[in-house]
Amino acid sequence: MAMNIALRCPPLTRRLAWLALPCLFALASCGQSQGVPRTGVGLTGIDHLADHLSVQEFSVNGTSGAQAGKGGSTVCCVSLPDTWQPGMTVKVKWNVTNWRDCKGEEHEALVPVEKYDEVGKLVVHFFPGNKVRVVSSDYPPWGARDPRSKYPIKDPIPQKEPWKVYPPHEHCKKSFE
Repeated sequence: MAMNIALRCPPLTRRLAWLALPCLFALASCGQSQGVPRTGVGLTGIDHLADHLSVQEFSVNGTSGAQAGKGGSTVCCVSLPDTWQPGMTVKVKWNVTNWRDCKGEEHEALVPVEKYDEVGKLVVHFFPGNKVRVVSSDYPPWGARDPRSKYPIKDPIPQKEPWKVYPPHEHCKKSFE
């Protein structure tokens, strides 16, 4: 007597599988472009701005990185060459919210990708004066001030939440009228 064994997945597992399919297709498309081997990597941003400012939205070559903060949240994916290329740049767009003065500004720049030996997570650092640095690294940015860290940017990561200090519904009432 032959046994019929059917693999059954719970409904939640099936739904998650369907949600994961677009990510798999996106990663597959990161393989090779124009003859250069490429890898899909995570994207995150770090906000080094003053306490009353924050990068609420940013993107790299059209891929949204969401909100820049302390570098913990990562989105999928941007495509980078497996080997760093001289002159390599990315297009970064970002919005800076001024929570104290109830204003916002849009910015855009073509930014060089700093030299990397191995492709890793893409980290976009936002500094005062609309300066941006883009790094690909497998080393975590939050430990960069440790003398043993190999992460290339040593600037401290501010621990701030300006929307709590300047609650928009209370502080910027005119914006909500």
